[in-house]
Amino acid sequence: MKELQVRRQMLPDNMKDLTRFVLIGREKLVSVRAEIRAISKIGLATEVREQKNREAQDLAGALLDAESKIGELLKETVRAGNPIVTVSGQLPEGITRNQSSQFQSLAEHKDLIEEVKREAQENDDLPTRTEVLRKIKQLDLQEKKQEYADRITNTDKSISIDIFNTGKKFKIIYADPCWSYNDKQDFQALGGAEKHYQTMSIEELCKLPVNNISEDNSVLFIWVTSPMLEDSFKVINSWGFKYKTSFVWDKISHNMGHYNSVRHEFLLVCTKGSCVPDVKKLFDSVVTEERTTHSKKPETFREIIDTIYTDGNRIELFARNVNKEGWDVYGNQS
Repeated sequence: MKELQVRRQMLPDNMKDLTRFVLIGREKLVSVRAEIRAISKIGLATEVREQKNREAQDLAGALLDAESKIGELLKETVRAGNPIVTVSGQLPEGITRNQSSQFQSLAEHKDLIEEVKREAQENDDLPTRTEVLRKIKQLDLQEKKQEYADRITNTDKSISIDIFNTGKKFKIIYADPCWSYNDKQDFQALGGAEKHYQTMSIEELCKLPVNNISEDNSVLFIWVTSPMLEDSFKVINSWGFKYKTSFVWDKISHNMGHYNSVRHEFLLVCTKGSCVPDVKKLFDSVVTEERTTHSKKPETFREIIDTIYTDGNRIELFARNVNKEGWDVYGNQS
């Protein structure tokens, strides 16, 4: 472990040299692996092959460290407000947008990089970025599973409302549904999202009696990710609401997507009847705040809601373990 730390400290400190190290290192790794295959084919001494294997393992590990360090620099650039990771033409030479996203994920999970290195050494194999990213995705799913489990078990029952059996009406509704992605995200390698955490289909969400518990003039704030954006309108309309506008949560940290590097979620604002804000204060539609635990939304958005809607009963649907004054909650307890 000490040798790995020393090796990381010896890496270049600037983006240009790190990128050059990665590009040249990848070419060198391809060459070393070709040598290993040739050594195996012609049957040279085992010692020679083992020496080349160690060389390839060290180089592959150093490349992961360098890519992680590039990810750190990219994250610092994002925090400083530079659009370097969002405009492909402004990325460091030799780094694609997809690689930028992957390197930032590596930077957030150095422990998994070390885990992959140890496993590769034990199995006489090479540590790869693909394996680290696989472990990151698996960890994300485990965290999401636990997050939804916490919503169910830790909700304060003293403020919990059974929306199927209540005569109470609400003016403000704040929802973070347990969307079921099905085939919208490639979780098949991990057994499907439904096996990892409790979700609800679009049909199940549409059947929730939100229309019945909402006042004739009410407002809905509902969280949705890009893959579910189109389907979310089926839920919104079935609940008796119409879309009006949205907030965007810029999470700073990136997640890998099929078409782009994803760093945002939408908070859609929808109304039933007429329900303009009580306070005529305009907040910026984009809120930049780094994500913490998986799926946890910043309290900033609840504060915005409480600021512009000062009057009326309010309920949070699919609530996590919170007890905010003036808010009733409904957890997914099915």
